[in-house]
Amino acid sequence: MKTALFSLIISIACATVLYGQDADLTLENTFFTAASDQRVEAQVGQINVPEYRANPNSNTISIKFIRLKSTTGGAGTPLIYLEGGPGASCTWQAEDPGTLDNWLPILQQRDVILLDQRGTGADAQRMTWINMEPIPDNVLLTEEDATTYFDYMATQAVPTWEQAGIDLRGYTSLESAHDIDDLRQALGLDRLVIMGFSYGTHLGLSYIKTYEERVERAILIGVEGLNETYKLPLRMDAAFHRLATMAANDPLVGQDVPDLVELYQRVSQKLLEEPAEISLTNLLSGQQETRLVGKWGLDMILSRDIGDATDLPVFPRLLHTIDQGDFSLLQWFVQKRYIGLFGLNAMSSTMDISSGASLSRLTQVGTEATQSMFGNVLNTGLSMRNAWPEVDLGDGFRTPFSSDVPMLLLSGDLDCNTPPHQAEFLRWHMPNARHLIVENAGHEQILPHPDIQQAVVDFLLGEDVSQVRAAYPPLRFIPLEGEATDLYHPCLDQE
Repeated sequence: MKTALFSLIISIACATVLYGQDADLTLENTFFTAASDQRVEAQVGQINVPEYRANPNSNTISIKFIRLKSTTGGAGTPLIYLEGGPGASCTWQAEDPGTLDNWLPILQQRDVILLDQRGTGADAQRMTWINMEPIPDNVLLTEEDATTYFDYMATQAVPTWEQAGIDLRGYTSLESAHDIDDLRQALGLDRLVIMGFSYGTHLGLSYIKTYEERVERAILIGVEGLNETYKLPLRMDAAFHRLATMAANDPLVGQDVPDLVELYQRVSQKLLEEPAEISLTNLLSGQQETRLVGKWGLDMILSRDIGDATDLPVFPRLLHTIDQGDFSLLQWFVQKRYIGLFGLNAMSSTMDISSGASLSRLTQVGTEATQSMFGNVLNTGLSMRNAWPEVDLGDGFRTPFSSDVPMLLLSGDLDCNTPPHQAEFLRWHMPNARHLIVENAGHEQILPHPDIQQAVVDFLLGEDVSQVRAAYPPLRFIPLEGEATDLYHPCLDQE
């Protein structure tokens, strides 16, 4: 059952094997076919790099990438795509015909490099520690219970990784930035176009700060600055109050839920006094087990989806059903996130811990956590850093910087994960940056908007896109009871 915890990469059948000028680079010619039947020539590659460059006796690790060749022979500077997470791979996008279709407009101009960052893709299983012991019964009750459990996992996982020969000091955004430049040099490229999503923007900024002269331009989708790894707790309160206003004005739920904040507070108090009892599937054994879900469990699932516009429309119904003693929708949402309690990933955890936060940021996080309705749920696991070796990159890494690199910053106005104000803060340091905000878009809905896709293509051609306006229709909320007619969310199948 362990394979349920990983995203496995399907092996690609290749033809001739080529070797780059660098002996640590291997390239294999192949092709992929998009859903539109467009054939895309490509090279599947692997580059070997030191795991931790400061160690002269460092292990060597392999990093996979796929270089999609321009479908027209376009000579534009190659674009390298950096996925979010941290911990997500992206080479699968070449193998998925529908996703490959999305790259075709850019492939008319230039090559696209899909990079599996260090510790991701085929390496994810080696980097993942699975807790084989029973999960504590109280882990979903309170923030304190969750913190105790995550701290325990860290004390068990870190020695296991170290005994396996993994040097955690190497899993930082700065080491990943060096990987990007090593790949650039190995491919004989003078410059790159950087395109990053979510954590990928954080890594992209790390590369720009370190190798500015090697960046032609950058597209950053859902901006996470270099001192924004740890989230400010009150941003979730702001997002929830905004959602409450939208729900109050909705013709389907507004009369029944005039104050979503009051409903949440009533429900969370009930869960504090009498936790919900739900049945969950253990992802290791496949067996059903009963769990008690308290306020923290509710806050946890809300925090994971409050930046996703596809889930927001069902939040009033979720809270209403809990208020009525029906835990079916709660069960669905907790089951979706239950996988996060079964272990830790060395890459994703160390990337966040090493980027860290300035003292002033940590102080603000602590202060806001005491004021937020949701406590510090956005930073669950923050204290795990105490079990790690010294990996913090320091305030020199986190200090704001200025760059003349042309940048296109993209945000969703409903995105709580990487809210627009983070892109605005960055824009004030970047004289050649333009910021587009997609109305009614959450974290995952920014780039798919067709006007934004066209803006990206135009920006890459050097056109002015500052006047582009993009919006989705206003959210429509699922009614509190009964059938949702033309509105749907998969959790409703649970009822």
